[in-house]
Amino acid sequence: MNYDNAKGIRGVLRPLNNTDSDEVIKLRQDATIFGREKGDVIVDDHEISSSHCQIQNINGTFHIFDMNSTNGTFVNNEKILKAQLEDGDVVTIGQSSFKFSHEDESNVRHITTIFKSKTADKISSKSSLVDTLIERELGSTSEFAIELHITYDDDKTEVVIINQSSLFIGRASSFGRFDIDQEISRKHLMIKLNSTGEVFIEDQGSTNGSFLNGKKITGMHIVRPQDEVKVGTSRIKIRAKSA
Repeated sequence: MNYDNAKGIRGVLRPLNNTDSDEVIKLRQDATIFGREKGDVIVDDHEISSSHCQIQNINGTFHIFDMNSTNGTFVNNEKILKAQLEDGDVVTIGQSSFKFSHEDESNVRHITTIFKSKTADKISSKSSLVDTLIERELGSTSEFAIELHITYDDDKTEVVIINQSSLFIGRASSFGRFDIDQEISRKHLMIKLNSTGEVFIEDQGSTNGSFLNGKKITGMHIVRPQDEVKVGTSRIKIRAKSA
């Protein structure tokens, strides 16, 4: 089912192996990364990778992507590379399990954001960061969406419009035909929009690299409407579209 955030719906995860039934992880409206050391949500679990998985909100539907973790990401006890989440689905990473649901924003916006870890300072510092990001989302509406004009290796074209300010292109993407391109890494390229609609890209340490106008890139680069981005065998023009 597709949920429109304008109606005040927030995707959340409730820990199943935690005694505090009021604790909830609030998912951001773009992408929330989970990991033991790096991410928006830090989970103190030795079986979880440094950056383990991410949950993306794609046009009101939440999708989970494994980020090449050591021990895998599971939905309803099935190992996945990517999956669409439905109410009641159980997500398991390492020894930690969470139930996914959509809830009214007014019921969850002030509940604890982060899954409690053993070290108190991790909770205070990281929780503050994620709560701040979410409060910014609630206080403003994005004026832009990301518009991708994709040309595949067989010269077939596709236009994809995603109403969020950041996304990842890779074999784990739930849009396009990137999942069948063996030259693309699972998490290959990040695309971000700033508040004025400027487009930026950053290679995510992909195996074969990302290219801007034929030149391999490192670090963050601005992308103009006429520029061509190449990942794997696909050529992409990226624009900000008024939402």
